[in-house]
Amino acid sequence: MRLEKFNTSIHYKGLKTFDCGNEMINRFVKKSLKKRVKRHFSQAYVLLENDTFIGFYTLETFSIAREIFESYPTSSTPPPLVSVIKLGMLGVDRSFQGKGIGRKLLRDALVNVVDISEIAGCMGLYLLAEEEAIPFYEQLGFEALKEQRPLPMFLSIETIIQSIKG
Repeated sequence: MRLEKFNTSIHYKGLKTFDCGNEMINRFVKKSLKKRVKRHFSQAYVLLENDTFIGFYTLETFSIAREIFESYPTSSTPPPLVSVIKLGMLGVDRSFQGKGIGRKLLRDALVNVVDISEIAGCMGLYLLAEEEAIPFYEQLGFEALKEQRPLPMFLSIETIIQSIKG
């Protein structure tokens, strides 16, 4: 298996048949992934096995209103808009699920978030978790920011750095 930055000029084998079990993510991969990367709305990283698309994740810059962090412990008052990196999508094809691949993709995303934070600064990684994904993110240290669905979750840059270096 190899993980690489998504290249909009490559035709990825298996992309059009990708099925992670979540219809919204499947539709995104087939209809929007290439367009979003091409327009610089997101950056994507793809996992390939024998040149076949089996998983991916996307990252994008994002800002969150300070009020969303009201229940989140911070050492100082954040600015009115808090800079974060958003994990837009993450998916692993059903035939490869249960093998720790989602964790590997997320770990790579965390390394990229640390790199970004060293260049431009950010408070951490933010995502919106669907109901079935909440336990996956909770066990990796993400915390809910507010009760709503999909659930906004967050992992601080300090926690990310600690998890990567530890």
